[in-house]
Amino acid sequence: MNTVTSAWDGAADGVPVRVCAALVDPGGRVCVIHRHRPGGVQHTLPGGLVAEGEQLAAALRRELRKELGLAVDDVSLVPRFEQHQETRRPGEGRLFRRRHFVFVIHLSKPLAEGVAPAELNAEDDPEVLWLPPADLAGAHLYPALGEHLVAAVTTQAPPAAAEPVLLVTMTDASYQWR
Repeated sequence: MNTVTSAWDGAADGVPVRVCAALVDPGGRVCVIHRHRPGGVQHTLPGGLVAEGEQLAAALRRELRKELGLAVDDVSLVPRFEQHQETRRPGEGRLFRRRHFVFVIHLSKPLAEGVAPAELNAEDDPEVLWLPPADLAGAHLYPALGEHLVAAVTTQAPPAAAEPVLLVTMTDASYQWR
């Protein structure tokens, strides 16, 4: 079971924890993984599951290195959003639960230019795109940040001691698997 041991501890409820990042280039565009799913296109913020006992920031650094070849070791990482997910995947009866922690990271030009053009650890080689946040506000984005993404990438980060903003839970009524 994947849990977190930090100020935002997911161990208590046993729900797998996923970290991801809205990576922002100097032009204000956001990095997404462009996936072709049976139900249509899905844009995913890069990230992955947190290993048992792993800190959120350490998990995000590991995932960004693994998926995009991006090293953000010198960046202070504090999650900006928390979003719970309770949905059912097509063809499955059980409830799919996740607890997402979303970080916003503004990259320098050299770091942004060093991001891989395709996800490095995926068999289907999904393309990595840099899109304006306004284009993503209405797109099928995972997790479902919607309009929160636009505000997050265009404003200053909250103080380091701030807790992540809790967003509305993703449910079958608000999110459809593709």
